[in-house]
Amino acid sequence: MSDLDYKKKSDGELLQESSIYHVESAYDNKNVRKQFQELKANVCDLNPALVTKCITGTEQDFIMLMKRASDYIDRNFVNCSEDDRKQLLEMFSHCVFGYYVLTPLILSKDVSDIKILDYNHVVVKAGGERYLADVSFFSEEDYRTWYERILRIHRLGRSEEFALGHCTDRKGVDAFYLRIDVQLSCITSTEKNNLHIRKMPKEKLTWEYLKENKMLDDAMMDYLKDRILAGYGFLISGRGGSGKSTLLNNMLDWVPFNQSILVSQESDELYSNVHPQMQFEHTMTVRKNDVVTDFSLEDELRLGLLQDIDNFVIGEIKGGEALHVFTTAMSTGARFFGTIHSNDAISSVRRLAQCARYVSDYPMETLEEMLSSMPFVLVHMSHFSIDEIVEIEGWDVKEKKLQYHTVYLKEMKT
Repeated sequence: MSDLDYKKKSDGELLQESSIYHVESAYDNKNVRKQFQELKANVCDLNPALVTKCITGTEQDFIMLMKRASDYIDRNFVNCSEDDRKQLLEMFSHCVFGYYVLTPLILSKDVSDIKILDYNHVVVKAGGERYLADVSFFSEEDYRTWYERILRIHRLGRSEEFALGHCTDRKGVDAFYLRIDVQLSCITSTEKNNLHIRKMPKEKLTWEYLKENKMLDDAMMDYLKDRILAGYGFLISGRGGSGKSTLLNNMLDWVPFNQSILVSQESDELYSNVHPQMQFEHTMTVRKNDVVTDFSLEDELRLGLLQDIDNFVIGEIKGGEALHVFTTAMSTGARFFGTIHSNDAISSVRRLAQCARYVSDYPMETLEEMLSSMPFVLVHMSHFSIDEIVEIEGWDVKEKKLQYHTVYLKEMKT
């Protein structure tokens, strides 16, 4: 047996079993589920052309299809109660025009992310933790036909050139905006259609709710307000679903109302219903006569420099748009807010510089030194909670590196 020279760094055992996330669903009622499957098979599955026409047609087409469903229930489920009848029609509508068996997850306030990896494999993030959901489509065919309806509803392509796509559903659900990312089976190694839904509340989560859920406390709120008022820029880092966008979204409403703001983002996650000087833009791709034109974050930021903008906001920094943070927006005296993926607060600066180097040959040191030209706060988050707050204090000319001051470091449980 080999002798290994190492010190143990972990405690406990590997977690090899998923926690289950349960939501109450009408499909849990065996009788209702059986009636729904019969209704769907005879009204929806037997009339694919009619369903397609309803999806892409007028309100009158929708009314006609729903009347067919209603008539079928009246003819074939004569002992159906009024409550069950209403429930069946609602389930039918969700199946054809909405999110079908996922609806309870969509409506759950705790769930922030939903991933469908197969017809019987749905995972979620709720309260910052990952779960296996006890939700399933009825079969592979059931999932495939619903998936294709979703692509039609949101005008996403179904051929190989559209293997990766995304859109934002701003109207389908009362309480949330939904960012939908699709990966067609032709590009997944499992040869399964994958779909990811990120939920953004239409009504921003209140500061009281964020405090109750341990994202931050009153002292942190006072600090953030002070630094916003003092003109500091903010880079909020963390992994996906850590709460970065939620925090930034709320902070935007604190920017003084006499300052202008340009928000550039890939999907419509950031918004404000109160700030009068805020304009929003998102990226888009236009395909016409085999010519593809992309309008990128870089394009939007470049145009923004020609406008009277006091604050530039980038929803999520992933590429060359980061260069504008260093060489343009900040050098004009404008302030910057943004989010980025990183492992901790200080490494977010290195990550930002790496993104800028995608489209430039500036040395890393030069890019990092540029950040010392304005007051700057780094916030790092995980599990819907602030872990670190660090300020950039200046540039050490001798050591050629940024100087930092740690404002807050969360005490980690051991």
